[in-house]
Amino acid sequence: MLQPAAREALSPYQRGLVYFRRHVVNRVAVSLSRLDLSARVSELQREVARLRLVEGELERMAQENSRLRVMLALPPQSGFRTVPSPVLERGGAAGWWGTLVIGKGADHGIAAGNPVVVAAGLVGRVTAVSAHTADVLLITDSNFRVACELETGRPELGGVRGVLSGAGGRSSETRMLAMIYVADPLRLRYLRRDFEPSPRTRVVTSGLGGGFPRGLTVGYLLETRITTDGLYREASVMPAADVGLLDEVSVLVSEKGGA
Repeated sequence: MLQPAAREALSPYQRGLVYFRRHVVNRVAVSLSRLDLSARVSELQREVARLRLVEGELERMAQENSRLRVMLALPPQSGFRTVPSPVLERGGAAGWWGTLVIGKGADHGIAAGNPVVVAAGLVGRVTAVSAHTADVLLITDSNFRVACELETGRPELGGVRGVLSGAGGRSSETRMLAMIYVADPLRLRYLRRDFEPSPRTRVVTSGLGGGFPRGLTVGYLLETRITTDGLYREASVMPAADVGLLDEVSVLVSEKGGA
């Protein structure tokens, strides 16, 4: 043990060492800690940026998988091949539910008159083509026509057929919802009057008149009524496909080269 005189002589150095530890070493340690923390923060920021890129890629892949599942869900049509296409534009002069522009055209074998479908059913037909795009008239447009029949489940009735047309639509009367376009039910005319089908009866294309293969789902009956002249029955039909949510469609192209 140091003698009192020696401790007294060393005390200034000891005090200096304590001061050095407290005010120099600790500050250096804090500075180094801050540098290490800053480096760690930068590393974490880079990792977050990388994970965001991965998340974006996974989202893109999920959307692609969803699109492919929709395409694979399309039932095969004898004599036709399917040409999937993205929707480039909705609306036009006929309104949101009237027309589409799609990203495939004549260079992909598409021609005017080709049916346009999604997994849920028929959505329209091609009306004009360029090399890489095509115009599509939707089933909800008032100018659309297609021969259809009812799936009655009763073969003894024979075919219960009619002509289906779009009913157009109407813009919302609410000012805040001016961009919303409401599609009216489709109209199925010239059904035989002596048979009253049940609501939710499926309506499919009959294949008559050419262009559309038989059996494409068009929609489901809402209600029927006798026409005012008493000659026929007509029906309101809810479209099977939601034409307001189309991002991808498929065009049915005849394998014989005709539309």
